Amino acid sequence: MEHLCIHPEIRQAMSDGSPVVLLETAVTTRGLPREGWSWQGRDVITDLEPDWNLQGPVNLELARSMSRCVRREGAIPATVAIMDGRWRIGLEPDELEQLAQDETAGKASITSIAAALHSGSSAGTTVSGALIAAGLMKRVTGRAPSVLATGGIGGVHFDWSRQPDVSADLKVMASTPVVVVSAGVKSIVDVVATREWLETLGIPVMGLGTTAFPCFIAGVDERAPGVLKVDSESEAADIARLHWETVDPSGGLLLGVPLPECSVLEASIVQEANDRAESSANEAGVDGPDRTPHLLSHMAEETDGRSLIANIQLLLANAKVASRLARSLPPQPS
Repeated sequence: MEHLCIHPEIRQAMSDGSPVVLLETAVTTRGLPREGWSWQGRDVITDLEPDWNLQGPVNLELARSMSRCVRREGAIPATVAIMDGRWRIGLEPDELEQLAQDETAGKASITSIAAALHSGSSAGTTVSGALIAAGLMKRVTGRAPSVLATGGIGGVHFDWSRQPDVSADLKVMASTPVVVVSAGVKSIVDVVATREWLETLGIPVMGLGTTAFPCFIAGVDERAPGVLKVDSESEAADIARLHWETVDPSGGLLLGVPLPECSVLEASIVQEANDRAESSANEAGVDGPDRTPHLLSHMAEETDGRSLIANIQLLLANAKVASRLARSLPPQPS
């Protein structure tokens, strides 16, 4: 396939049935700052990840840390991106650095990937983009990863009745047999509406150690319909297998991992920061794929980096959980 490059390590892992974790890269190109750490909480970051270089770009350091985390847990990271008009599944360290430093690299989802391939451009993949890569891998290698790690999935944005902004992540999750491990949905979207959409689309939602729906950096949201509590990654793997074998062989699942209580931002702080971020985006006329990066950046400034620290904490935690899940849920054969 002309526009597809699968790293030899990933091909070998597919052949061997070794555990592989898909990693999206929109968080690298559009979700995190491209400069070194300039907020409070430097000690929190280095406690989390001793190898973190505080002078290095936050987006690159996070991408490196997630890959290290996956390997420490006994799985292989399959970082997915579009680079120079080609699908790249599995990146060398210098390629990851190139992607993180490319200020022209946007983010690509199901609606924009073909255009990026055609134009020869580079982009980080959203959850929907990384899930599409799983389908490509199955076509080429006969197997596909069963697990993807991300921070928070996209969802239904606030004020959806006026402007129906719904992430393509949800549609692609519903039609791809992969368990997405996340801290629920990003705090910039309507949690209750998104949870209802997941139900409508037939996407089973599990919560690791919780019956409440995880809500990104704000902990859990008791207003949203509850989720199925699982006590371990192996239990989640058993449910996923049964879902694919007896219910929907082509549908995805969501495993929500709540942020530890000590790291959660107060709901009122998140809501106030989000309201100001929404107002800023509306005043600036920021819509479409640029809206989420604008909102996340504004929230980091509003919270003096606290939202950014929480974001990094949950990304690393999700990478660990996804790796453990992948060990119980190896790549699926055709």
